Amino acid sequence: MSDVEGIKRELRAAIDACQPDGTYDDATFERIHSLIGELVPHTPVPRPIDRQEFVASPWGSHFAQFGPRHTAGKPIRHVSSLKLQSFGVFGDIPIRVHEIDQEIRVEGRHYNNVTEIATPDEAHRAQLIVWGRYDIPEDRPQRYSVEFYAVEIVPPEGVSADDLRARFGLAADAALRRELKPPRLHSDVVYCDEDMRINFGSMGGVYVMNRKPGPGKSVAFA
Repeated sequence: MSDVEGIKRELRAAIDACQPDGTYDDATFERIHSLIGELVPHTPVPRPIDRQEFVASPWGSHFAQFGPRHTAGKPIRHVSSLKLQSFGVFGDIPIRVHEIDQEIRVEGRHYNNVTEIATPDEAHRAQLIVWGRYDIPEDRPQRYSVEFYAVEIVPPEGVSADDLRARFGLAADAALRRELKPPRLHSDVVYCDEDMRINFGSMGGVYVMNRKPGPGKSVAFA
């Protein structure tokens, strides 16, 4: 166990050793992937299908490689657009991404992505929730097959829907929750313990997440 904890400490230190803009040099990036490779065989949950309640939690992204190698090193805090973050159901409106959480709950089979977003000038904030439901096939016990079915922009407490629309440049009558033609994606939970989870995504993504205490943002946790 001490070896595992040592690898985890090294991995977290490597993730934190980003450049001032949040990206990574090649050596650090390769070190992160090397440590992930060392850690994965030690997962205490080799079959998440049998430990779904243990995997269930709010999780905060610590390292996110959003696709193949050429996108590696993009920091979690980055410039994006509502269109990109919503599978195209909202317009091409610029935003800043601040935090990316994932909330997995067995009841309701929730697999929701919760992104803290801001206007480009950082003056206004909101949450963008991509609602998903998961299934785990018997023959792929690590694989969360996910169907994302709706996207919603949620204003902060005390901010009206009308004010949110105005602040983010949405039309006055724009629906803040929109249904998706569900993209079918998957994410393999290749490592999970009491405080860390590592996922390999269907589009080449690699994610290191930390378990978060307290209530969820999209759904409640007991």
